[in-house]
Amino acid sequence: MFIGQPDLAAPAASTSSTEAGLIVLSMAGRILHTNDRAREFACHFTNEPRRLQASTATPLRHPLMDLFHDVLANLEKHIAVEDWSQFEIIRLARWGGGTVRLRGFGIPDQARRQQSRIVLTVHHHSGPSLW
Repeated sequence: MFIGQPDLAAPAASTSSTEAGLIVLSMAGRILHTNDRAREFACHFTNEPRRLQASTATPLRHPLMDLFHDVLANLEKHIAVEDWSQFEIIRLARWGGGTVRLRGFGIPDQARRQQSRIVLTVHHHSGPSLW
């Protein structure tokens, strides 16, 4: 089998994993993991009154909380109909530093439903383009 030459003119991904904020949550809303970048972004939403308290020092605030609840609702629907496929929800949010793209992933677990996970990623974009 021949593997072709990679296309060197193709643009590289604009956001590396070290630049993206990452939050992993249980279905109960417990934050299982968060990186420094996610905590940094979460601090920018401090003026929002709604929040989801978790076992870590960084609570989820609107719009992260809203995205969590939307992914959770979809995850529960997937589990109810025994659809074990993963899915993604994308949102854009504005804050003083520019635009933030929020991505929520629902990861159902067929064997142990309460082990299903929700992953939120936060990507900052300071330019005028909205992807």
